[in-house]
Amino acid sequence: MIVGVRCKQNSNPPSAPAPVRSWLYILPESFLPDFETRLANADVLCIGVFRLNQIGQLTAKPTLTRDQKSRLTNARMNRKIYPLISLTNAYDGAQLLANNSRRAVTTLVALLKEESYDGLHIDFEYLTGRSSDHYVSFLKLLKEHPGMQGKTLSIAANPPLQGTAEQIAFFDLQKLDLVTDEIVFMTYDYHMERAGPVTHLGWAEENMKLAFRHIRPEKVWLGVPAYGYEWKPGSTRPSVLSEAQGLELCKRYGCKRHDSGCLTVNSQGRQVYFADKETRISMRDLAKRLGVRGTALWRVGFEATF
Repeated sequence: MIVGVRCKQNSNPPSAPAPVRSWLYILPESFLPDFETRLANADVLCIGVFRLNQIGQLTAKPTLTRDQKSRLTNARMNRKIYPLISLTNAYDGAQLLANNSRRAVTTLVALLKEESYDGLHIDFEYLTGRSSDHYVSFLKLLKEHPGMQGKTLSIAANPPLQGTAEQIAFFDLQKLDLVTDEIVFMTYDYHMERAGPVTHLGWAEENMKLAFRHIRPEKVWLGVPAYGYEWKPGSTRPSVLSEAQGLELCKRYGCKRHDSGCLTVNSQGRQVYFADKETRISMRDLAKRLGVRGTALWRVGFEATF
């Protein structure tokens, strides 16, 4: 006799995909009246900018009013918060890494303890391959310091296809993977020296696939712009535009969606490209498809819609 066996069905519906995490950069200018609303879905807040000089001392800190400090304290509920650590300039950075890494580590661990931060975010830019090994050594010293136990060490990095050959050589991703917990790839400023979109979805994806040769996607944050640039005739450098300023130009002159995912303004005599909410949604979808940790927005206060 054949006895039928009834299989037990799984009564649990398939779980929804995990939402893309959100990292937000915050400067003193970010504390707008609707500051708290802009942070609604944030997982990480990164406050800046703290600057190190060539002897490893902090020469600048973000100047916050008492009200801003209170609002930031309230915003820390259930979120991680890191200080954004940069340099006074590239020359000082090269000198610091070559000669005063230990002093800088002591300085940063003291800051970490004083403010009870959840980690550190290191953003050293415009250095060259000559400082690459020194940078790795500095991060290793920092990561292994007892004061960093239980804390997150993250860095900002240019994507592999951005910058001069010497600037690209500064970020040795294979070595940096071993001494960091998280990496924010700044997939913006795609154009700055000449007119063009501030980011490009295809370029961002190509950069990430190159980075994944050395860095696991789950420790990567995809950098997202909330701004743009305007190039005026006769000017050697563009001026920065917030999303709101870009949308105002759209009202006056009209806009179209560029194949990069950014908006471009239809105006003779000026060239304008900027990221808007649709750009950011497309980059969030890209982050989800690539399986990275989340998106990192530069910066709170630039975005008009959120």
